[in-house]
Amino acid sequence: MKQRLVTVITVLMTICIAPCVMAEPDYSSAESKRVIEAMVDAHGGIDRWRAAPSIRFDDIMHNNYHQPENFAWWAAHEVIDQKTRQVWQNWPMDDAMIGYDGQQVWSTNWEKGNPSASMVHFFYYFVNLVWLTQDDGVLLSEVRRFDWPGLGDSLYEIEMRFDSAPGVGKSGNGYFVLYIDPETYRLVGYQYANGYKPLLAVMNMPEGKEVFGPLWRHITRYEEVGGLLFPTAFRTMPGPDERIVGNHLILNIDISQPFEYERAKAPQAAVIFDGPLRTD
Repeated sequence: MKQRLVTVITVLMTICIAPCVMAEPDYSSAESKRVIEAMVDAHGGIDRWRAAPSIRFDDIMHNNYHQPENFAWWAAHEVIDQKTRQVWQNWPMDDAMIGYDGQQVWSTNWEKGNPSASMVHFFYYFVNLVWLTQDDGVLLSEVRRFDWPGLGDSLYEIEMRFDSAPGVGKSGNGYFVLYIDPETYRLVGYQYANGYKPLLAVMNMPEGKEVFGPLWRHITRYEEVGGLLFPTAFRTMPGPDERIVGNHLILNIDISQPFEYERAKAPQAAVIFDGPLRTD
C-alpha cells in the first residue's frame, strides 16, 4: 500500500511539473527583482493580470508632425488573447482590419506605411508593459537612478531587454528603459526602441542602424480596471524634456471577456503578410 501511494504521488508530481512552471524574467540583482516586483504589485499584481481571458481597448494617437498628405489621427480597437497572444484589430477611420491567428498576420484594406505585422503587438506592449516584465526571456538590468526634468528626482531606472524577439513585430534588438517612482512604485515613463527590420526599412534607417529610437514616453494618466492600473494617457518625445511628437489615449479597457478566436482568422479577402514575423 505504501509503495502504491508513493507511485501515485510521483505520477502527480510529474504531471504538475510542466504546467506549474510559471514565466519568469532574468533579474540582474536582488535589488532589480525587488523594484520590479514592487512595481508589478503597485499596478495590481501579476496573478490578476494573467487571469484575464483577453485584454481589449481602443487606442487613439495624434501624430503632431504628420505630413500634410497624411491623416494625423490613428484609431484602433484591439483585442488580444492572454494565453496565445492572438489578435484581432479594427481600424474604423481606415475601414481596415488586422489579425494574428497564432501562425500568420493578415490585413484588409491596410494602407498605412507601418507593416501590418509591426502593429499586432505594438500598443499591447505600451498598455501592458508593467506586467510584460514578467514574461520568459525578459532581461532586467541593475537598478540605476535618473533625474527626469519636471517629472521626478532620483527615479528608479531599469533597462528591459529580451533574449530573443519577444513577439510578432518585435526584435531581439528592441528594448525599453523603465522609470519608476521610488515612493509609489508606479511606472511614470520609459524609453523604447524598436528593432523590427521591416519597420526599420519603412523608416529609412541608415545602414547598420539596429533600432528606431529610442523615443521617450511620459505616462500622464492611469485608470483602474478590474483591480489593475492601466496607463490611459501618455505622450511621446524624442528626449525626456523635448517637444511632443505624439499624443495617445487608451479608452474602453476591458479584461472580462473571452477572446473570439474566429475573428483572429483571415477572411477570404485578406492580404497575408509575407515578411518575417520576428527579426533578430
